[in-house]
Amino acid sequence: MRRTLSNQKGQFVIETVLLMMVTVGFFLWSMNQLREGKYLSKMISGPWQKVSGMIESGVWEEPEAARQLHPNQIDRSLAWRPDQ
Repeated sequence: MRRTLSNQKGQFVIETVLLMMVTVGFFLWSMNQLREGKYLSKMISGPWQKVSGMIESGVWEEPEAARQLHPNQIDRSLAWRPDQ
């Protein structure tokens, strides 16, 4: 004859604790992988270079190249009489 347990509450607690441990372990592993790969910083810093150039100089380039293209950098010569 087979004997069955009448109290299943202990099994539920053990399974819940194990699932929480697996979930926390996966979360810690994934956070570690994201930190080491620097995926978030790559997603932000890449496009930010072009935006930074636009903010500084009004040109959709990286800041170093955009500074050269800023209208303030154009060599202008003014004369009293423009026809000369």
